[in-house]
Amino acid sequence: MVRINFTPDDVARTRISSGPSPLVETELTMVALRRAAASRRSARAAPWLLEARRSFPSTARPLLDLLGPRCPWPDFLDCAAPDLQEGLEEIRATPRRHLRCHLSYTWEHRPGSPPTWVRNLADGDKESLELVARALRDLHDAVVAPRWDTIVAAFHADVARRIGVLAAGGPEALFGTLHPSLRWRDQGLDRTGGDLLCELRGDGIMLMPSASWSGEPMVSLSDGEIRPSVLFYAARPNGHPAAQDGTTVAPADRDSLAALLGPTRAAVLRALRRPRGTAELAVAVGISAASASEHARVLRDAYLIETRREGRSVRHSLTAFGRTILGQLPPAGARSDEQGEQGEQSGERASG
Repeated sequence: MVRINFTPDDVARTRISSGPSPLVETELTMVALRRAAASRRSARAAPWLLEARRSFPSTARPLLDLLGPRCPWPDFLDCAAPDLQEGLEEIRATPRRHLRCHLSYTWEHRPGSPPTWVRNLADGDKESLELVARALRDLHDAVVAPRWDTIVAAFHADVARRIGVLAAGGPEALFGTLHPSLRWRDQGLDRTGGDLLCELRGDGIMLMPSASWSGEPMVSLSDGEIRPSVLFYAARPNGHPAAQDGTTVAPADRDSLAALLGPTRAAVLRALRRPRGTAELAVAVGISAASASEHARVLRDAYLIETRREGRSVRHSLTAFGRTILGQLPPAGARSDEQGEQGEQSGERASG
């Protein structure tokens, strides 16, 4: 059991992050990749993870030594700074005592000894710290940056779902919505699994939903100097949790369409059962906005969807042929409001 004790000051100072952190998303992307690789169902990993695997840069390989498929992971990587460069500078400035403490604790729970460069890192070696910073930056640029719009959209969609709960019931009610493993009890938060007692010391805790995480909520405690205590949890923009191992499993009745179009493109087509913008479509499927736009282009060229411009944005929707493919052809003579509106308006094709 993980137990986080709250004083009245901690409850009053509990808040939601104003936005996602580039380094947190990068760290959790790396962990998600490790978890997917360790899973027997890795071939059915979420589309964005398959893209991340293909784009993984060789310079990010040092992170394989630091971030395994299971916790604990070194806390000095849990940088919630809203800016990438600010976060990297914070990691470069990590005091030696913190490096040694975090890495020693991590390797207490791993077999064998750490590699030489990690032992140097624990001693505060600047070159080793720079190696970590470069690995994080390159992984972010190759894998996280292309889907940043999707990450931001998922973050704000999740937060929007929580605000009403927070306003009506306060932090105690909010905690109950984050994950089934969390429970508020006796002026504290309990999480099943693990063995840790956390004291917040009156500084409260910051809640940060992550679009790159699908496991149970995790706590990163304040270092007492710069970093706040943070509770990371999986963003659920549509109210549905992701699979615990970071994979998505398509029901049997979806196999034929996936075989015809490919799993990601089939997921895009199904997500357009209701019209969506490109960013919204990317969030629904779990891919980058650029990838969603490209899949939409292919489906549009096949006359399965159409795209109409609405001001500065675009909106994708199924054509009659697309609805037929999905088994959604309306009864003969029926005409939906959407069909009527589309029949009365003309518009040119636009790329998302």
